[in-house]
Amino acid sequence: MAESTRSESFWKNPEYLSWFTADTASAVGLSIKTLSLSLLGYSVSGSLVSAGWLGTLSLVAQQGLSIFGGTYIDRHDRKRLIAFNALAGFVLWGTIAILGLVNHLSFTVLIVLSVTASAINGFLGGATDAMLRSIIGVRNYPKARSINEGRDSTVNMTGSPLSGFLYSLHPMLPFFTASFMYAIAGIAAFGLKTGNQQIEKTQSDRKSYGQDFLSGWKWSLKRKTVVLSVSAASLASFGINGIQYAIQLDLTGKRVNSTYIGLVGAGICLGMIAGSLIANKISNTAPVGKSVGLAFACISLFMIPMVVSGNQLVIIICNSLIGVPFPIINSLLVGFIFAKAPNRMQGRIGVTLTAPSQMASAFCSAIAGTLLTAIGFRATVMVFSSTFFLGTLMILASRSIRQIPSSPQWEEAVL
Repeated sequence: MAESTRSESFWKNPEYLSWFTADTASAVGLSIKTLSLSLLGYSVSGSLVSAGWLGTLSLVAQQGLSIFGGTYIDRHDRKRLIAFNALAGFVLWGTIAILGLVNHLSFTVLIVLSVTASAINGFLGGATDAMLRSIIGVRNYPKARSINEGRDSTVNMTGSPLSGFLYSLHPMLPFFTASFMYAIAGIAAFGLKTGNQQIEKTQSDRKSYGQDFLSGWKWSLKRKTVVLSVSAASLASFGINGIQYAIQLDLTGKRVNSTYIGLVGAGICLGMIAGSLIANKISNTAPVGKSVGLAFACISLFMIPMVVSGNQLVIIICNSLIGVPFPIINSLLVGFIFAKAPNRMQGRIGVTLTAPSQMASAFCSAIAGTLLTAIGFRATVMVFSSTFFLGTLMILASRSIRQIPSSPQWEEAVL
């Protein structure tokens, strides 16, 4: 498929519209049940620790399967995988809603269904990101990612309070809604083409699954910039996600209204919307390395008041400001690595970039719940913040990251 030359053509491309609809509907389905899952887990079990482990087990299943899913995605028709993932979300989250409605939902059944849904999403969910590179060209890729960042931030901002509001009306409403959104994603997937699958299948036939799996990790581990970026991102992600879970679980334990908890979570998403607008403006001109270093430094500065102050208003404001630099980091640094990776390896490279940080973050929910009980809220925030500070130092100290140029020079730049 010919690469689009202008960002305006995104919305005139029928395949991009189908892709965007499927990806957005899936994102809404994921967002609208995330907060409610923790609330439901606490309601069914009556324990903060159990509620924390429910989120952790789901994330472990999702991230654990995603490690192997990237290779599978590169070897099969991505359109069919997107459709099957949507079908699984529709059935499994719908089942939770129905069982809860008739009062037959135990904590064990909730764990089994949510972990299964998360595992399938982890294994196949990367198919949408892997397919984007077949639709959008290298030069416009950072702009496309900034659009996605804004979309994701908007979804997360509205999804969290809407999830809390729906849960306050009836605990099963968020799960019925999630099931419906996955159904929309499945329908939209039929508007996609198979992309470059024919080429990928021919190449995959020459190698075993294991060889293809290892090739993705070898590609990433041989590139110093990728290794440093992933290492720093893993520490940063652990710190940020830990703080988010600490705030959410602390308020849940204090029996704060679920709608208010959702609104607190929406603050960081509002910051990310502002950040995505900035990223969209600078995506084609800003020097990637310097911009990313500045973004990490800003997040570290926003964290300091959260550590030294126990004031809830200060924490909420700083937590919201933390969201501003993230879309810049994702659209520029992550966009650069994806753009330099071969199209046939997008699924595998996506795994090597995200799996380490996501696996570390998968334990944040359980750790936050345990630390809150043992040492309190303020000390818990301090523990998670320290890991982000370490990741920031790695980014600022890396010469190879600081020297990454702006997107017009990406084709000539060496990764």
